[in-house]
Amino acid sequence: MWPSPSGSRKAVAGPFDLVRVQRRRSRRRRPARRHPEQLHVFSFTHPAVAGHRQALTVLVRGKMGQDAAIPLAGAQARARMPGAFCTDISTVPAPRPTPALDALTAQLTAFPDFLALLTAAADYRPSIRLDLLGRGGLRLARAYDRQQAAWGDPRRALVTGGLSARPA
Repeated sequence: MWPSPSGSRKAVAGPFDLVRVQRRRSRRRRPARRHPEQLHVFSFTHPAVAGHRQALTVLVRGKMGQDAAIPLAGAQARARMPGAFCTDISTVPAPRPTPALDALTAQLTAFPDFLALLTAAADYRPSIRLDLLGRGGLRLARAYDRQQAAWGDPRRALVTGGLSARPA
């Protein structure tokens, strides 16, 4: 017997209410599932008029699956390059934010941050001349190689020159 919805003391029999209460009692609290943050890398291509292909890389970072990230990436690609089509999709564990490497990448390369360097075109690998860039270039090359190895990407930085041959 349950009190009536009007608040009167009159008792009302309600099997629906009883089922609801029983379900609430028997339901166990499950720990929240933690989805790791992922980085979805979408490559889009657009055949240009002159025969040169234009490439666009769209990054979607979040705790969503790849199928949920496709509409977001498609909308970004259509806004930037109408008529582009998706040529490659890969999902990798999202790297932790690296403000020091982001600043170093912006200082030493033409990329705005470290993540843009990591997700450059499929045939790109950075060439780092230690005689021009010094220890910062060596640190950037090691971080790049370490992250690409963690993602299973065969690309590695091409390191040339030596620290002793650095100009004054």
